Amino acid sequence: MDCLHLIHRYWPAQGGSEKFMIEISERLARDGNRVDVFTSDAMDIQHYWLPHKDRISTSREEHNGVDIHRFKVHRFPKHAQVLRVLGKMPGLMPKSTFSFPSPMIPGMFREIMNNGGFDIVHATALPYDAILYAGYVASKRNSIPFVLSPFLHLGEQKSDEVRRYYTRPHQMELLRSADIITVQTDIERDFLIDEGFSEKRLLMLGMGINPDELTGGDGERFRAKYDILGPIVCYIGPKTYDKGTFHLVEAMESLWHSGDPSNLVMAGKNIEDFRRYHEKLPEKIKSKCVMMDYIPEQDKLDLLDACELLVLPSRSDSFGIVFLEAWFYGKPVVGARAGGIPGLVRDEVDGLLVPFGGARELATAISRLLTDKKLAGSLGGAGRERVLKHYKWDDKYDIIKALYTELTGGRRVD
Repeated sequence: MDCLHLIHRYWPAQGGSEKFMIEISERLARDGNRVDVFTSDAMDIQHYWLPHKDRISTSREEHNGVDIHRFKVHRFPKHAQVLRVLGKMPGLMPKSTFSFPSPMIPGMFREIMNNGGFDIVHATALPYDAILYAGYVASKRNSIPFVLSPFLHLGEQKSDEVRRYYTRPHQMELLRSADIITVQTDIERDFLIDEGFSEKRLLMLGMGINPDELTGGDGERFRAKYDILGPIVCYIGPKTYDKGTFHLVEAMESLWHSGDPSNLVMAGKNIEDFRRYHEKLPEKIKSKCVMMDYIPEQDKLDLLDACELLVLPSRSDSFGIVFLEAWFYGKPVVGARAGGIPGLVRDEVDGLLVPFGGARELATAISRLLTDKKLAGSLGGAGRERVLKHYKWDDKYDIIKALYTELTGGRRVD
């Protein structure tokens, strides 16, 4: 097969949807298929709305058999401010088909108009509308199947504060243009069914791990390298309000006031809102936090081995691949009862769930797992058993490979 994959960022950028597309693309290439990835020049996700953030200057390269094409992001003047205004005033948004407030990538459209010969196109993820629209154009121009993986962030059940940025009319129209939509959890699937999508067009997929890649974590090495004594509460991911990082710091602050000796290790990119929040924290709170803007892969494995538990109290995750990684190390997890997380973490079975924004409830859940070793061991063990049985990339790829083969009529490279 000749496969065209479209995504807002790709290797070496890190993230859940990025990992998803990397795993699929590289496996297809290893199986002898041609795979072209069209993506942006963003390294830091904030490059989409802040021009001074990190970008990748190499416009084209091959990595693990995948041909990567990078195109420059084009924004509105003062793009972040414009998006905030448009988001608060939906009446100003154009109502025509496929109208986008997100940054455009005109070079990608030009390449699609000048390039053909593909058998299938697969695009991800919202809210990067221009990427999905490019997939729609490629599908129609070449008369090829269109697979969409939206990674819907549905937020809190009774609030549309997050959901509205992923379910605008033009975005739902884009989803309806796809032949197949892959979904990550039953929460995402059920939402789309309620919106009138046929269940036959929805493929339950989820995410996975590569056990060989995750082995070798050494907790003592992490503690020695970063001079950490005492229990470790771990967070891995972008640090921003919607990920629950403000509430996590508040929860830990209440535990520290009561004499808890734990350390908070937060690994991941500082988004601007969290950077400003962290700058204003008292020094005595900052001293208890180990902040890592970028964490090397080996250090991440060492941290997972070292920590007592992983916390991701987010309302803006469609899945949460870091839960799988923590479970691989037998660690219990705490998540928010928002987005796709309740579709993955089973409360009181392999983790604990708390309301998004509930710092008091979050502190209670963390304290339970720090003090009740039997409970922590039971939840972590259940998670490890489950991830090894149901969440490996090899198995997820088999599903995608069968889908591609069915949609393309079985075309393959010899």
